[in-house]
Amino acid sequence: MARTISDDEHICYVQDVVVDPAHHRQGIGRALIEHLMRRYSHCRFFLLSTDHESSPEGRRNHAFYRSLGFLSYEEKQMAGFGLPRHRPDLRETTP
Repeated sequence: MARTISDDEHICYVQDVVVDPAHHRQGIGRALIEHLMRRYSHCRFFLLSTDHESSPEGRRNHAFYRSLGFLSYEEKQMAGFGLPRHRPDLRETTP
């Protein structure tokens, strides 16, 4: 499964690429990403986020995405920002 969010012009953000571990290394993930790259080739940005390469999954993911031509934000002279994972639930605070 691969899931994206896109305005179909400016940006395509790949949210998830999930392949059953029993089917890893069979070209399924590659086929999904290559399909998306063709489908959204007209978009200015084609982006995704993944675990840091210091984690076991991150090392594997970075190698996979690099094999498809992806570069880190820094290598593309871009910046990415995110909120911390563990933060207070702002819905529970009163203004």
